Amino acid sequence: MPKEEFSEKRKFVRFLISIPLKYAKISIKQSTDASTKDISAEGLGLITAEELPVNAPLKICLTILDNDEEIPLNAEVIWSKGKSIGCYHSGLRLKDTKLKPISLVLRTVDSRL
Repeated sequence: MPKEEFSEKRKFVRFLISIPLKYAKISIKQSTDASTKDISAEGLGLITAEELPVNAPLKICLTILDNDEEIPLNAEVIWSKGKSIGCYHSGLRLKDTKLKPISLVLRTVDSRL
């Protein structure tokens, strides 16, 4: 069976960085801890303990480690798949925002040094 060609659909560069965050499904107010896998101006990869339904709207809040600044964002789950028991990766599209990932990445890296 021939392999299908992969077509890159991203408009913005993604930075591989783990930033802690909390997320909540719109229908459920309780937030859950998670972390990013990667981040860009219009989306992020999310690592969670649960599978998230595709098209689910989420409220997320990134926590910047150098000063504990919280950045609230609205997002939508584009895809979600299991990696291992209790570990899921999801792709989120950020709504109504353009994040500045370079400054977030630099601040996160600097706070870890």
